[in-house]
Amino acid sequence: MTATAAELQELVDRQKIYHVLTSYCRALDRCDVQLMKDVYWPDGFDDHGVFAGNAQEFAEFIIREIQEWFEVTMHAIMNVHMEISGDIAHTESYLFAYHRVKGEPAKVRDVFGPTYLKRFGFDASTVQNDFLYGGRYVDRLEKRAGTWRIAKRTVVMDWNLNQPTTSLWDEGMFSVLKLLGSRDRSDPVYAR
Repeated sequence: MTATAAELQELVDRQKIYHVLTSYCRALDRCDVQLMKDVYWPDGFDDHGVFAGNAQEFAEFIIREIQEWFEVTMHAIMNVHMEISGDIAHTESYLFAYHRVKGEPAKVRDVFGPTYLKRFGFDASTVQNDFLYGGRYVDRLEKRAGTWRIAKRTVVMDWNLNQPTTSLWDEGMFSVLKLLGSRDRSDPVYAR
């Protein structure tokens, strides 16, 4: 059985769309504003809950916020469902994200709310906190002049888990793992 030209084009489109989705995750975790802007069309729209508006403005906002509030983030997409019709694609991408909140009491309080520290009875000045987030990116992507980018993104939260961190950096096998990620272009992924 031979694939048709339309089937081959759909495979190429799916791969290019997937590349846009994974580039978004890299942009967040490496705090790469330009890459974040590149995954959206200039007239794109993003609704993240904490921000709803022009996607280019969102790119600057979200990178600044990640740098301000978190020491580490890691975003991953899992199941990706795509429906492509010509130059328009609708996707639903399952999202798993990890965040280590900066260990300042005010930041912990602002991220988790005023009752978090009281509810669990620990001191944010001595304990770092993590939050895990499960949700979905619901996107409309458009192909313009052969290039796919996000035209509209809506973020849906399905669950979250918040807790003191159990990270280890200087004991056991973790003490010898010296190649650490960074949140800028000095990260090993940019070294070619």
